Amino acid sequence: MPAATQLNTARLPMRARSTRHIPKVLAWQVAMVVMLLFVATRTWWGVAAAAAVLLVAILLTVPVNGRSLWATMRVRGRFMARRRRLVESPDLPSELVPLGQWLPQLQVTQTRSAAGGEIGVVADGSSWAALLELTSDDVLIVDHGAELNLETLGELIQQDDILFAGIQVVTLTVPAPTAAMLTPDSPALSSYLEIVGGEPTPPAVRRTWIALRLDPQLCLEAVNRRGSGLAGVLATLRFGLHRAQATLKRQGVATRALDPLSIAEVLALASGATPQHAEGSRSAETWRQWSCDGLVHETRTISSYGSDPTANYQALLDSAAQCPAMMVLTSFTISPGQRARGAVRHVCHSEEQAAASDEELIPELAGRLSFGPLGGVQVPGMLATVPLGRQVES
Repeated sequence: MPAATQLNTARLPMRARSTRHIPKVLAWQVAMVVMLLFVATRTWWGVAAAAAVLLVAILLTVPVNGRSLWATMRVRGRFMARRRRLVESPDLPSELVPLGQWLPQLQVTQTRSAAGGEIGVVADGSSWAALLELTSDDVLIVDHGAELNLETLGELIQQDDILFAGIQVVTLTVPAPTAAMLTPDSPALSSYLEIVGGEPTPPAVRRTWIALRLDPQLCLEAVNRRGSGLAGVLATLRFGLHRAQATLKRQGVATRALDPLSIAEVLALASGATPQHAEGSRSAETWRQWSCDGLVHETRTISSYGSDPTANYQALLDSAAQCPAMMVLTSFTISPGQRARGAVRHVCHSEEQAAASDEELIPELAGRLSFGPLGGVQVPGMLATVPLGRQVES
């Protein structure tokens, strides 16, 4: 097991913890000053006005069911804006259309390594990302999850003069045969349960990717040093990818860089796109769920992985393997100046199955992870559980 290391640039997320409440603190300070001014008038209407200011401050800032009124209004506004910006038919291969409806500038391209091999790149109009896939996933995640130390991922944020906008781990878990895929009286299901006995069932499939996202605005000097325009961006991403891959290898984590075809396959798999089953609009977002090609996706954001992210992420994977879902996608993302966050997405045949899978997982982990409410974050949560290197929208 690689030894836990002290993070340097990765400690930037710790700084965010001390500043993220500043707007709320300032709002309360202003409210207190206004209330004192009203009370100082020593009139009944002054006291009434102070009470009204206090009530408004409480309604706008105190969370109810995970969100304050102000936060709910902000999420609702973003939700409505996304629905207006939906692109019905983006100019993309059919397996990438559902993603492209919400990221119209999505593009899968390529660059070449020093050895001449193809390295796939996924772009969204403002950033470029490369993907690594763990080549020994069963060893590192399923059996000995602690060997993939999430704390040390912070070392990847900065490679020499390159500062990545996001380092993201995405894991796709396909639970062993359950009633979500087979009928409760299925002989295959009963036979499988007899084999495993009372032990927790291991997942049928588990794949893990690490996405490294480059925003040129964060390291303009590094980009300009390696070339102009897109050539400089791709050269910078390529150099940072190779350095990150070497860092992971020193920690005992074997990976392979994905080529363009592999990236397209991974994006389609992670988004749940199945063009052969598509009818009408490929995807749609409601307040609590996202649908894609006949499947229902239900996502919760994760605002904190607690004091031991590695162990808690492994606990999340263990619980996901027992969920009554077709597949479960989880993510852990770090960005400069932000706390590590993530999301968990259940993919099922129906709304009822998705809700049941979510309800089964949340109580098991509520004491270890900080989950957000379902409403209004389905597309941001979906994008945060596809390996694009994107942070969960806060």
